[in-house]
Amino acid sequence: MKNKYLLLHVLIGLCLPVFVKAQEKKNTTEQKDAFSAMATYQSALHYFGRTDSLKSSGLFPTLGFESRTGLYAQGSFIFVNNSAQSNEYSGSTLEAGYRFPQTKHFSGNIFYSQFLYKDKSMLVQSALHAQTGLNLNYLNSILNVNTGVDLKFSDQTDLGLTIGFDHLFLIHQEGSGNALGINPSIYAYAGTQKFSNTYLEKKNFLGIPVTQQTTEKYTQLNILSYEISLPIVYVFGKCNASLIPAYTLPQNLLTVAGRPDLSEYGKNLFYVSLSLGIQL
Repeated sequence: MKNKYLLLHVLIGLCLPVFVKAQEKKNTTEQKDAFSAMATYQSALHYFGRTDSLKSSGLFPTLGFESRTGLYAQGSFIFVNNSAQSNEYSGSTLEAGYRFPQTKHFSGNIFYSQFLYKDKSMLVQSALHAQTGLNLNYLNSILNVNTGVDLKFSDQTDLGLTIGFDHLFLIHQEGSGNALGINPSIYAYAGTQKFSNTYLEKKNFLGIPVTQQTTEKYTQLNILSYEISLPIVYVFGKCNASLIPAYTLPQNLLTVAGRPDLSEYGKNLFYVSLSLGIQL
């Protein structure tokens, strides 16, 4: 998830689903091809609460297409702003997948994402090359349950797991093209972390005491972060706007003794995502 060990989750608002509109169409069987365009600003870039030292913010223009069959593709451009960069292009993401037909109680998708970061990108997640995964959601009037499993590919492969809960409050007038959705959510993210432990070990070689350096490698599945958010989406005709205040709490940060440059940095972080989009 993010940090050159873990990888992904910095682009929370890249192509925010217009879930309000989807809710209104839930009982219809007609599906149409759809093009979408969106621009998202995120006040603080992070990877499961792990950040760089520059306190970067980001802007993400996104273009997408979804077929009536459920197949979809989207591409995003990443522009980073901090004390060393002024809205500098840092890379792109490409995603393709399939959204399962939504029923009264279930929705989900499978996907593959390719990440194309610049060679000298300072983003914590820039070690990530690709990701593939499956998301499944159980929908009901009391509490939606959202789950996900994924594989993240860099110079190694990491497993990611997601569990989240939300409840959608929908305000709209029958017959109008406007709707307001408020969706308080809480998520937990887990994933594998790979690290090594090096120590000096004394052994006997032909009766002669010898000290040698031994390195052991470990892989652990840990909670990476918790996140609380309050997505607010307003849909007006074919356009939509969203505001997502969120608070993330990183967990199990990896540290290397005497090497802060190789250690993960992160702390509890409040940030906001703002998006404007259109769907045709």
